[in-house]
Amino acid sequence: MIQIDPRDAIFAYVETPSTAQTTVSAYAFGSGGHPRPSRDELLRWITQRACRIGVLRQRMIRVPFDLDHPYWAEDPAFAAEDHVTFHDGRGWEDLRTLLVDIQRRPLNPTRPLWEAHVATGVDGVDGIAGPATVVAIKMHHSMADGGLGARIARQLFTETLPTDERPAAADPIPSGFSMAATAVAAIPRNLCLLAGAVPRARRIQQLRRAERAQGMYETPAALRPRTVLNQPLGPERVYNAVFFSVPELKAMRSAVGGVTLNDLMLTIVGATMHRYLCEVGDPPAGSLGACVPVSTRDDIEAASRNRFVTIAVDLHTDLPDLVERVGAIHRSVLADKVRKTSPGETQSDALANSLPGFVVRNALRVLGALPARPSTTIQLANTLVTNVPKGPADLVLCGSPVAANFGLAPLIGLAGVAHTVSSVGDSLAVNIIADPRQLRDDRRYAELLLESFEELKAAVYS
Repeated sequence: MIQIDPRDAIFAYVETPSTAQTTVSAYAFGSGGHPRPSRDELLRWITQRACRIGVLRQRMIRVPFDLDHPYWAEDPAFAAEDHVTFHDGRGWEDLRTLLVDIQRRPLNPTRPLWEAHVATGVDGVDGIAGPATVVAIKMHHSMADGGLGARIARQLFTETLPTDERPAAADPIPSGFSMAATAVAAIPRNLCLLAGAVPRARRIQQLRRAERAQGMYETPAALRPRTVLNQPLGPERVYNAVFFSVPELKAMRSAVGGVTLNDLMLTIVGATMHRYLCEVGDPPAGSLGACVPVSTRDDIEAASRNRFVTIAVDLHTDLPDLVERVGAIHRSVLADKVRKTSPGETQSDALANSLPGFVVRNALRVLGALPARPSTTIQLANTLVTNVPKGPADLVLCGSPVAANFGLAPLIGLAGVAHTVSSVGDSLAVNIIADPRQLRDDRRYAELLLESFEELKAAVYS
């Protein structure tokens, strides 16, 4: 067994019935001139590959009372076919509802925390003429971030079988009693670590103050205007997606110069939120902000499966000139990357990750139970915007080529709407995941995304 890194375990600790920490990434395949595969052929393709991928064979073993962080262990009863479910063909509208239902249903904690849902004969998927086969991969966030999930998808959707990662023999899973006894025996050591964390935290705080005083980075605005999209989360979700052309976006990026595709998408999302809020009520009392995960997978060696830092980005929705706004967002992204990768911030994150599991879990419970005070502001950001490119469109399923990628991310905190940007080949989707009590008209919101894109495009070429 391998003990789970605290950065991964946190997703198990923060999960509640209304905030499931699962992601759903769906891949749509056209026929590509091939006959439509049968369910047996699809099942064989997926299971032949899934059984060889080590991450998909491991289940989470929780220590009783979360006395210590949980473990990953090879599931001795693993059968890939138990994780695959088929759904009858349906149109795009029904598929949106299905994806929400898939994300909301809890994963079986006695098995590896993933599922593959296959919908065949789906009409109306963007970029596909005729019915599509859609495979939605559902994973708990503790087992994979977006980058690792994309790598797993590349192992599943390839003609060549992946390297066999099955162990020669699976270690026996210890009893709850023995795990609790081991964790109790480690409590004195963990308490010593906890005691040592106090002076270490003071030193880190002094380091962060010194970094700010030296002008190493700019601190993002601590508060953002609280809006109707920033209320306590309910259990229901809605999902929608808008598709764009990657070549068209790249041409716009070149026309602006010195910015990224992600800067363009942040501009479009910020403009959409601002326009929606103006339509349903008063304009926001200040610029909106976004939390944006940034991968560290290629920069920092780490044992965790979730390798990213989350930066706070000013969306500069108070700037009327959209081209100027794109540049301002680009500078905000770069500035907060500097902050989040500074020694002070890095050491602060490492300190939080050194806390014992029961301390983290109970601290989160206490914070969650505190009464919410009425406020016109929120901390740092109004929404989440993630961007995980899936690479070239060379993924295949039973000989059929991939045409689109879309999916859902979990909501958390006071973010009533989240946006995930997912792309494969020349297709890019902006996915909208929301609490319907807050975002009451997801269709209008999707329309505003398209209108914001067209407005930015006109500004770029004017």
